[in-house]
Amino acid sequence: MESFKNNMQVWTSWLLQLLSIELGDKNHMALSNNITAEHELKNDENIYNILPKKVEDAKKIISDAIEQFGDELAVACSFGKDSMVVVHLALQVDPTIKIFTVMTPFKPQETFDYKDEMIAKYHLNLEEYISTETVDINLPKTNPDECCRILKVEPTKQAVMNLDAWICGLRNTEGRTRKDYKIIEKKNGLTKINPILEWTELDIWRYMAINEIPVHPFYARGYRSLGCEPCTSLVNDTGLEREGRWIGTSKCGGECGIHTKSLK
Repeated sequence: MESFKNNMQVWTSWLLQLLSIELGDKNHMALSNNITAEHELKNDENIYNILPKKVEDAKKIISDAIEQFGDELAVACSFGKDSMVVVHLALQVDPTIKIFTVMTPFKPQETFDYKDEMIAKYHLNLEEYISTETVDINLPKTNPDECCRILKVEPTKQAVMNLDAWICGLRNTEGRTRKDYKIIEKKNGLTKINPILEWTELDIWRYMAINEIPVHPFYARGYRSLGCEPCTSLVNDTGLEREGRWIGTSKCGGECGIHTKSLK
């Protein structure tokens, strides 16, 4: 009985304290709400730089593109981190959206394996393009521009031949050649849409982590930008992501040509 009384006293005391705190905190809560509201107003411009807003905007861009171009639209996917983010975003808007990829004989086997894994996991409506032209094994080093033309540009032309628009994973902060791209670009009758153009490298990794998107194994080895194996090297974390592409050539940190040459 004594134990019961002691327990009742403890519970009664706790309830009184709770009520006291709740009543006494009303003014505190009101003040806190005012401070929060004031802080949000002061930082209103920053809402455009947070990941949820960027995700919302990217989905809207993709949704508008689907509405405008319909079946004459496809997503380009290299199966690097940026491409996978764009594909994941697009699938949330339209799970059956058309996707194409351009593969080359110089891509590492891990990229082919990862591609197959992603197709199975996300049930991708994907068409794969690969050049049938035979190239010298040393061409990536002796003439990287010609190698890219044969293995990347020409197959991409084939991929977009019957399209009015394509969606890409370009980002302004990737490399020296990508700073001036726009979200919507038009060239010779083909529209290119870059929904994650203003995302940072950190945004990409946060999105992949939050959405548990499997990661290409080369990233675990320290690579920050993936391409063909002979033309992809590790780059210091303080540099730009694409500085590891075509090292030792005039193309270092540059482009393969699908974003600079006319595809139609």
